[in-house]
Amino acid sequence: MNYTLIDQNDQLAAVCEKARQHAAVALDTEFVRTRTYYPQLGLIQLFDGDQLILIDPLNISDWTPFVALLQDKQVTKFLHAGGEDLEVFLHRFKCLPDPMIDTQILAAFTGQALSWGFASMVMHFNQIELDKSESRTDWLARPLTERQCEYAAADVAYLLPIAHQLVAQTEEAGNMAAALSECNMLCQRRLDVLQPEEAWRDITNAWQLRPRQLAALQRLAAWRLNLARQKDMAVNFVVREENLWKVARFMPGSLGELDHLGLNGHEIRFHGKVMVALVAEAQAQDEATLPQPLPNLIDHPHYKQAFKAIKALVQQVSEESGFSQELLASRRQINQVLSVHWGLKKASRTPELQTGWRGDLLKAGIDEILQAL
Repeated sequence: MNYTLIDQNDQLAAVCEKARQHAAVALDTEFVRTRTYYPQLGLIQLFDGDQLILIDPLNISDWTPFVALLQDKQVTKFLHAGGEDLEVFLHRFKCLPDPMIDTQILAAFTGQALSWGFASMVMHFNQIELDKSESRTDWLARPLTERQCEYAAADVAYLLPIAHQLVAQTEEAGNMAAALSECNMLCQRRLDVLQPEEAWRDITNAWQLRPRQLAALQRLAAWRLNLARQKDMAVNFVVREENLWKVARFMPGSLGELDHLGLNGHEIRFHGKVMVALVAEAQAQDEATLPQPLPNLIDHPHYKQAFKAIKALVQQVSEESGFSQELLASRRQINQVLSVHWGLKKASRTPELQTGWRGDLLKAGIDEILQAL
């Protein structure tokens, strides 16, 4: 791989200026996320057809040229399975690549599996077996090894030419508009930021709790998420989810009771007093303002009937359209429709099966099923 490793502001500016003269670039990132809430950027890879660049971000202070490249609508940015890369860009640069096309999504619209990995894609198009042994190395350690750099460079060197082939195949299949709609939805998901006051709804088994316990869980989950973001700690390194649920369930009034529930020493030492205080607030909350019990979706009397009907609709549309059932609708997406329809979850936007290219194919049938319940 004939790559260049850069780590200075002037080098980045020159690279981005040249890249913006091309119609498309391939991008990838390497990051570390073990104990932190946000991904820690270790490397950015860029290939525009001429220059193959590895951007070491640790010393770079002026990212203006790179942000301009990300936002340049005349330059298509290709990523593969880019959901986590999008999160990296959004956190570090406060923007997403625009326009962005994900080659894993393109491949799905040409008949490949929805989860087609990069190594499998390279083998398919180039008959080359990539060495993926460096994928779990420490990308924040310096100096980067030659093997790490070769691995990272390969990710974009192969990606760009394959992307052009996949674009041609997707257009030939008549699916480009749907694929671009799917890429846009991937970006929209990343822009959906969980509000702390809603975090309690995502706690496993929250539906088992009574209203006053839920009031405690509301406070505890919001506090934990805010602290995780503030300190850049993975939420389970603040307090483990099962322990947070236990505190809400048993509503302890002392540090000794927290210890009796099985919380670890770190959780009690650093956060015990706060948790006990939040429980006390919930205990004192006026009865009339307590949250309603949180229904469990699968316990809804019409759940099985509705889920089965939507699955049958998906199978029918799959046969008519040629799109795989896997691509058309996941269990999560069907559950999203039903949760919103029955008011079990607040929706920040229209459920995915009822908008975009999926909505064109499925919305009318889903609306008919829901009206018949």
